[in-house]
Amino acid sequence: MVWLSFILVALAVARVTRLITADRITLWLRRWVITKYGEESSAAYLVHCRACSSIWIAFPAAVGWALLALPWRLWWLAVPAWLAFSYTTILLARLEEEE
Repeated sequence: MVWLSFILVALAVARVTRLITADRITLWLRRWVITKYGEESSAAYLVHCRACSSIWIAFPAAVGWALLALPWRLWWLAVPAWLAFSYTTILLARLEEEE
């Protein structure tokens, strides 16, 4: 059950990241960030870069996963899960680009 929850959270992080950085439904958000902070700002880069956004989206996901899916003595697995969730997002984004 822990592995299934890990996979589901990793896929959810990838989906939320794509939603923020690439989907048409949040185009208004990306445009607003560019208007407010400028095209060359870190904020604009963040809402357009999946690798950059995924690390921030993966952090609360990893903490929540570790707290809910693991025994307390394994809390430290939140850190590698955080990085794995982000990297999974990056790999899935590369697969989309190849299509």
